[in-house]
Amino acid sequence: MKKMLTMLALVIAAPLALQSNAVLAADTEKTKKVVYHVNKADMNTIKAGLRNVTNHINSPSGPETQIEIAVHGGGINMLTEARNDPQLQAAIDNVKANGVEIKVCANTLRGKNLDVKEDLYDTQESDIVPSGVAHVADRQMEGWAYIHP
Repeated sequence: MKKMLTMLALVIAAPLALQSNAVLAADTEKTKKVVYHVNKADMNTIKAGLRNVTNHINSPSGPETQIEIAVHGGGINMLTEARNDPQLQAAIDNVKANGVEIKVCANTLRGKNLDVKEDLYDTQESDIVPSGVAHVADRQMEGWAYIHP
């Protein structure tokens, strides 16, 4: 009888435990979304933008914020210059280590005749979007906050 009551208690408790895990998972979801728009070639502006992203990550709302950096036009310098700039590499590595995705415009790559593997720092084919400006607009229409450093 004791074994049967124990089994019954486990049968009742298991779904409740699973439900509480689902609630915990929902609590850790990122509820805020921000896209940073990088399209200027000026390296001081690009580095300031990366500092903005780092500050955002380290802010009280950072853990609950999904962040993307959308790169097109002159902003591609962020990834071309990083190939030879260890400080820029470290800044990019830091934001990526904190879950930031960097989305790169395919139109810019074609227009500047750049190869993802050869010319860009730590960029994968999966990071490429058809149009950087359209990606930013789509994110805004999806309710993402927009920041242009």
